[in-house]
Amino acid sequence: MATDYTREQQAFSRACIQEALFLLMQDRPLDEITISAISERSGISRMGFYRNYKSKTDVLNDYFAGEMGHLTATLAEIEPLNAENITPKYFQLIKDDSDKLALAISAGGDQVLFDVFVTTIGKFFTDNMRRPWFTGSYADYWKRFVTAGLYAITVQWIKEDFRTPIPTLISVTNHLVAQAPTNISKAEINSDK
Repeated sequence: MATDYTREQQAFSRACIQEALFLLMQDRPLDEITISAISERSGISRMGFYRNYKSKTDVLNDYFAGEMGHLTATLAEIEPLNAENITPKYFQLIKDDSDKLALAISAGGDQVLFDVFVTTIGKFFTDNMRRPWFTGSYADYWKRFVTAGLYAITVQWIKEDFRTPIPTLISVTNHLVAQAPTNISKAEINSDK
């Protein structure tokens, strides 16, 4: 059983490894960074690295899962919980905390970021979406479409150094998110076949 001290040490080691990886990504792409380089930069031995992570991808996954979890927890506290209130806060949070997102995107860690983003934002929609038609296959495909689209918009906005004003992004995303199904029967929407 892990003690508080052991958990604190593990958290510290993970934070050191994560920071080292981001520092290294400032100078070279992710695929050129070795575990040895991360260990040297972090001050954590290779054995210590492997006690915490299996790969560089796991490091990024862990970091972004925590960050995206924090982002969605913050969004879930918004009252009333609707697109008009969530979207401005989402884009402001992304802009305020974009350094490591931008670094991961430019260094080739964007697939890891995408996977975490789609999973976390998809879970947010599942936990917070309250529409009568939001069930079954329809909901699954809607979440995939919207989360991938939101990711694409977010990445483009970061890459363009936030030139597009937030109100424009709010208008686009809210229009896409708010569209209820049309011209299909309830049976087709909820069908899992």
